[in-house]
Amino acid sequence: MHMNERILRGAFFYCKYFYNGGKNMLDYESFTKRVMEEFLDYMPKEYEDCKLEIRKVPKVNHCLTGVVIRPKEMTGSYCSPTFYMERMYEQYQNIGSFEKVMADQAVYLKESKKYLPPDAMKFDFESMKDKVVFQVVNTSQNKEMISLCPHRTFLDLTVVYRVVLSVDDEGVSGFLITNDIARIEDITEKVLYSLAKKNTKKMFPFKSERIEQTMCRLMKKWGATDEEVDSSFPDMDSVPNSEQVYVISNKYEFFGANALLYKDVIGKVAKNIGTDCYVLPSSVHDLVVLSTEAFSEKAKLMELVRETNHEHVKVSDRLSDSIYIYSIVDGSINKVETEEEAS
Repeated sequence: MHMNERILRGAFFYCKYFYNGGKNMLDYESFTKRVMEEFLDYMPKEYEDCKLEIRKVPKVNHCLTGVVIRPKEMTGSYCSPTFYMERMYEQYQNIGSFEKVMADQAVYLKESKKYLPPDAMKFDFESMKDKVVFQVVNTSQNKEMISLCPHRTFLDLTVVYRVVLSVDDEGVSGFLITNDIARIEDITEKVLYSLAKKNTKKMFPFKSERIEQTMCRLMKKWGATDEEVDSSFPDMDSVPNSEQVYVISNKYEFFGANALLYKDVIGKVAKNIGTDCYVLPSSVHDLVVLSTEAFSEKAKLMELVRETNHEHVKVSDRLSDSIYIYSIVDGSINKVETEEEAS
């Protein structure tokens, strides 16, 4: 090894050692082992008769390692806050204190319980069936998740199901319905679909607005003055209907792309525009709708979606690189084929 490289490596080790308070840091495997041995020691006394389970937790477009607290004598379905090993280890690397990370998890547990029903640990599906909602995910990026859950195919996407325990402007708390839960509770995918079809629209009311309105809201959020906002889109009211672009989401702007499953929601926007429409999945949280006549170059739209996904959208928020077309005549939604698929 070259002398300068040795010096750089030594300096890097010194800095890492110094900024972690002179402590030798645990590697991920050792950290995981210590978590499983000591985690419950840091939790409230009411959890002293519980045990830990570690499981792979499918997330949108990726998987995490979940740590779950379970009463030793409990059988059947249950729900409990999940602690993610990767996130705990990342925090540990940042602050260098195992004890502080564990103390933070105890705080998280206390806060999470505020959003759980009183009998959540016992898990009664009958009391939660009004909270079952859709979640549309990318099929190719979520094969492992899909294999573990009741699901159905929709175009080139997949519909899975979640129970939402709480929802507000700060976020959503809930859990994925897995095959294990469905089997224990004797719930079919058909029943889940029927429940979600009714509940999703009720719990997450859809909304649509001109893209200029969306931009104005964001500008104000980022600190722009009313004058700056008003001067940004002076000709908004004069844009012909067929050239207008809309954004569809929901009240909480969370999983708004579920609107793909509701033809009436997209149909209302298409009626305003007056033509067949392209539907662009800008993320799992919203859709962009525009006229096929005003924006006829579908290849450029596909490239725009692809570039936006890979350069500006977080992996966990990506839905699809595809674009879709809504027919104003029969209300059908279909995937637009690429040149390779069409040939």
